[in-house]
Amino acid sequence: MSKKENSKVKLYRIVAIFILLGLALSTVSYFGNKVQSGNRAYISGESEWSKAQKEASINLLQYVRTEEERYYENYLQSLRIISGDRISRHELSKVIPDLERVRQGFAQGNNHPDDVDSMIWLLQNFSSLDQIQNALSIWEAADQIVDESVELAEDIHRTIQNGNLDEDSKDAYSNQIISINERLTVAGQNFSNAMSSAARLFGGYIFWLNVFLSTIFIIFAAYYSISYMRHLRGANAKLFRSEYKFRNVLDHSRDVIYQINIGSEKYDYMSSSVKEMLGLNARDVMEGGPKMILERVHPDDIDRMQKRQEQNQSENVEQTMVQDSEFRVKRADGTYIWVNNKRAVVHDGAGNPVAIVGNVRDISVHKHQMEKLDQSLHEKQTLLAEIHHRVKNNLAIVSSLIELQKHEVDAILKPAFANVQSRIKSIALIHEKLYENTIFSEVELADYLRELTEMISNTYVSDENKISIELNLDDVKVNMISAVPVGLICNELVNNCFKHAFKERKEGTVTIGLKDLGGYVEVSVSDTGDGLPDDFSLDDTQSLGVTLLQVLTKQLKGDLKAVSDSGSRFTLTFPVEHEANKKAKKKTGS
Repeated sequence: MSKKENSKVKLYRIVAIFILLGLALSTVSYFGNKVQSGNRAYISGESEWSKAQKEASINLLQYVRTEEERYYENYLQSLRIISGDRISRHELSKVIPDLERVRQGFAQGNNHPDDVDSMIWLLQNFSSLDQIQNALSIWEAADQIVDESVELAEDIHRTIQNGNLDEDSKDAYSNQIISINERLTVAGQNFSNAMSSAARLFGGYIFWLNVFLSTIFIIFAAYYSISYMRHLRGANAKLFRSEYKFRNVLDHSRDVIYQINIGSEKYDYMSSSVKEMLGLNARDVMEGGPKMILERVHPDDIDRMQKRQEQNQSENVEQTMVQDSEFRVKRADGTYIWVNNKRAVVHDGAGNPVAIVGNVRDISVHKHQMEKLDQSLHEKQTLLAEIHHRVKNNLAIVSSLIELQKHEVDAILKPAFANVQSRIKSIALIHEKLYENTIFSEVELADYLRELTEMISNTYVSDENKISIELNLDDVKVNMISAVPVGLICNELVNNCFKHAFKERKEGTVTIGLKDLGGYVEVSVSDTGDGLPDDFSLDDTQSLGVTLLQVLTKQLKGDLKAVSDSGSRFTLTFPVEHEANKKAKKKTGS
């Protein structure tokens, strides 16, 4: 068994012992209280019994002296209370008593309803105890005296009814009533004394049992308290060493570590490294709170940081912690530094946010380096844009020189010069698109094909030659290495459509398609013209145009297919990889 499991078993044993002792004390206290409640209920019931007995005696005396019937009725009413207790005692003496009848009897005896169950429970469980037996004997003897009182009352009632009550009889009856009353009073006192004796006996048992259990409880508590204190001292020593290491790390960290209480909006902790970073004492910063830091934030950053601080009290405080904040803060010497603030939310046991822990790092050097890099990048972008612009201009000059040269060559050579010009213009258009873009690594292929097609169309379309252009272009970006061969291929195919597809007709449609196939790009050029010649083949190396298409397709690592059906259709498919994917591969080393 591991040390951790052994500790758990030991803890469970300790808890079990204390639970058992607690249950034992609770049980003793419960039954002790119940016994004492039963005793008090019988003593209280005896008071009601004695009160009823005295009222019965007084009413019977008044009946003898006045001969008024109402006193006899009052006597019988008082006697009914005494009879209720007798009914309950007789029923409880049975092997299987009718408890409902017992409750009715005690209720008739003017006993409090809350005491009835305790009275029943006491007699059912402790009737064999000597003190309880003595009390029951006294109670039974008192009931016999009550029977004498009943017989006497009936005799008096008959005598009065017959009109035979004279002064001598009155005196005799009065003396008998007084004697019975005195005997019942003594019986009631003896009953109370017997029940009090039982209560003292029970109280003694309960007291010493409580003392015994409490002593055991105290011994165990003392033993385990001493063991716990020893363990606690050891744990405190480990905790002190751990806290010392923790504080040592925090105090020697160049970053500032802090904790803000969300409820009070004050710092619970501030590392001493704030002195090195801002020239401020940690205690002063804790006393000043977040407001003190906010007052030192650069004016250009203050609005943004105030909003961030207000978000600390919002219900969505978790979401505001996701993004780091960067801002400028003033040091004690008046200079500003750039800092980065990373934050996280601390929760209580119920999962509610209670504090924010933050890590502040001086990023001034990093910021200055980034500014230099941004400036250098801007300069390089400007230079690269200028290069693309000049390349485009130089290509335009070359095209212009070819245009001038066309006038000095035979007519048979002019189409060849025009083809060269078209190809040069398609390359120049790519450099123009790159010059216009803010990102020089990729070309918007749809925009490029749209302008290229328009440029070619303007050359061929006239009032006599009405050929329409239809574009179905997805948004696709390709790098410059792919853009140039794609442009030349499209230039070649679109020019061929205008030159050769509509020799026998003056109207038609040229359709340019561009689709992103997820890792592949498909470029299609189709027309509704006369179709391809029967002997046409993409493997024919005798044609300069076909040779050019083969070389450019190979350069793209793609595939070019030609179909002649109600016109012609050329489909170019080639793989494409965006710059973001290249960077990701470069990072993973793949």
